[in-house]
Amino acid sequence: MKKFYVRFVSLALALFFTLNCAGIGFRIEPNPGQAPSTVDISDQEAIHIQYLGTSGFLIYRDGHGLLTSPLYSNPSIFKVGFGRIAPDTIMIDRLYPNMACVKIEAILVGHAHYDHLLDVPYVALRHTPEAVIYGSASTGRLVSLADSSLIGRMKVLEQELSREGRPGHWFYLADSTLRFMAIESDHGPHALGVHVMQGEVREGLKKLPRSAWAWREGVTIAYLIDFLDDECQTVFRIHFQDATSHYPLGAPPSFAPPDTHRLDLAIVAVGSWFQVPGYPGKLLWYHQPRQVILGHWEGFFRSPLKSPRPIPYSARLRPFIPYVEANLAEDATWLLPKPGAVYTFLPTR
Repeated sequence: MKKFYVRFVSLALALFFTLNCAGIGFRIEPNPGQAPSTVDISDQEAIHIQYLGTSGFLIYRDGHGLLTSPLYSNPSIFKVGFGRIAPDTIMIDRLYPNMACVKIEAILVGHAHYDHLLDVPYVALRHTPEAVIYGSASTGRLVSLADSSLIGRMKVLEQELSREGRPGHWFYLADSTLRFMAIESDHGPHALGVHVMQGEVREGLKKLPRSAWAWREGVTIAYLIDFLDDECQTVFRIHFQDATSHYPLGAPPSFAPPDTHRLDLAIVAVGSWFQVPGYPGKLLWYHQPRQVILGHWEGFFRSPLKSPRPIPYSARLRPFIPYVEANLAEDATWLLPKPGAVYTFLPTR
């Protein structure tokens, strides 16, 4: 009875905000970026980042890259509340970028909620056959239930996280031009202080859960992503979060030379930002990234074929953008990404 009550209240809140707050932020247009077909991939130094929607980013340079978990299936609010969810493989095949020229070696998963993990097993099998999936133990359990052949391609990170400001383990892609570190983080409330789908995915499940409520959060992870030069020195550093966090959880650790490098780019999650005091202002203020991408901003209960709209109630872009600007370094800029668009950045020394 308690579980039903929580679902009912959460669904009622989401439906209320969908119907009554649908206009919030609609006049703020995303940065158009570049169409994928116009990107000059011959520049071996340029870093390209394609926004796939929700918290999915394709990040690559000179034929090598990684992926953060995309979502294309976008089950409706009623399916999420009371029905069954499953990957929409037709939609995934239609929208996932054709990147035969880029070798994707890693898929980084921040936490195991369905809107971050539902499509990952199919993407790994169909579109990124060489990629290892990185995430929590809960992520690993769901991935293995989706397809047992992925067990050998799953890396659980709990024992190798950066914690309490201390560096964790660096993972390197095969050609050593790209590395990443997982950082202990947490997940803020969703609405009115309510935090749903908490806890671990329990061991011993025989089948992949069809209810979104069984896709439990697990340990939440942020990532630091470094592009390296020929001498293995960082030339471009990205901090990625797919959920709000209570600073300093999720923040980059302190490094000693030669690993010190200013953040070139921070990718922050917009959804429910105002539920966590100081997010992401403390991260931006203390770590001074040169550029900021505002991810996870558009609603994911509607088809990705439709024009993107901010998450009702949860995004609040109008107050969020001046809040971000107030905490940026003087030389920093921000952008709201458009699903499907590509953004190009140059390395720094």
